[in-house]
Amino acid sequence: MTLRQQLKDDLTSQRYTFRHLCSEAQVSTAYLSRILHGAASPSVHIATSLALAANRLTGLDTYTPDQFLTIERLNS
Repeated sequence: MTLRQQLKDDLTSQRYTFRHLCSEAQVSTAYLSRILHGAASPSVHIATSLALAANRLTGLDTYTPDQFLTIERLNS
């Protein structure tokens, strides 16, 4: 399962969406989409913000900045 799908499932189970995640992490929805599809590489700061926000919203402690930094790039 991809990070995108796992994140979507975990957020949905708590009645949250990617928009909620973006708001919590202060990242645009377009940028999150590009990150999750491998079209953009976030900074460590953004990756950390996304992981912390994902953990807060899902109630889990499984998301790490490294997951957002190591998404396979498109056209690789």
